[in-house]
This record gives sequence, structure tokens and C-alpha cells, in this order.
Amino acid sequence: MDYLFETKSGSASVYVSGSQTRVRLGKDSFSFHLEDWIKEETHPNETNPLRSVTMKDGSVLQYLKVRNEIFLHWKGEIWSGKLTERQYEAGGQTSPEIKSPMPGKVVQISTEVGREHKGGETLLILEAMKMENAVKAPYPCRVEEIRKSQGDLVQQDEVLIILHRIEPEKT
Repeated sequence: MDYLFETKSGSASVYVSGSQTRVRLGKDSFSFHLEDWIKEETHPNETNPLRSVTMKDGSVLQYLKVRNEIFLHWKGEIWSGKLTERQYEAGGQTSPEIKSPMPGKVVQISTEVGREHKGGETLLILEAMKMENAVKAPYPCRVEEIRKSQGDLVQQDEVLIILHRIEPEKT
């Protein structure tokens, strides 16, 4: 999973695959295995939404995600960053099918059957790995069919929406 944060010092990209993590901050990039750092994670309860991670050195990293912001507290320092919305547009896509770019949950449908959209307008929001991803119209279109509902779990490449391409009028 690929995350993008906007921080005070610039954008940071964090790519997590299994326990392998790669962080790119500006021109710097480094990789590490999570199990080399993390001893255990404490899950939040209803009265305390903070998540805690006990590191192998005994220090505790606490974090809280509020909408698209994440707050981190570790070794007396506090950081915050905004998760930047990833946009999934299929550049050059000609298929009428909009497929799920990843497994996830449909959290918002921003369209309805028969509605027309310009290219780049958000059709639905898909949540995966606690991050919201906007699925956008790849071209000017009219929605022909919506195959999923809000709250549905979807697999990668599962068809979400069927579109009808609107060709620009020639003058």
C-alpha cells in the first residue's frame, strides 16, 4: 500500500508491502522491516482512540488518525501529517468499466445512474488500509450502471461502475 503525506517539510511517500517499508522524504529514501523496529501494537478501545506501538528499544509510539490527518508522538516529539488523497484515474482508459484499483470498502458513492460527469470528477470513494481513495471518471461520461452500494466490500479489479463515454461535439 502506498501512502502520501503532506508535512510541514514537504511531501513524504510511505510504501508498505508486508513488513517491508520504504519511506521517501524529499530526495532521501530509506527502507526497513517493521519487525526490526516494532515489538507489539496495542489496539484502541472505545474510551481511548490512540493506538500504541511498543518499539524493540522499549519506547512507545502513539498515533491517532482523525479523518485525513495523522498525529504521531514518539520520544517526546510530535509530528502530524495529512494523508493526501490518491486519485485513481485510468489515463487513456477507453473501457466503459470502472474497476476497483484495490481490495477495499465502498464508503461513498458520489454519482447516480444517468448522471453526467466531466473527466476527473469523483465517482466514488474506496477505503483501503484505512485510507480513502477517490475513483475518478477517466473521460466525459454518463453513468449507466452502479454495481456496488455504500458499505460493500470489493476485490481488486471488481467492476464498480459502467460508463457511457460522451464524445465531445465537433464544431
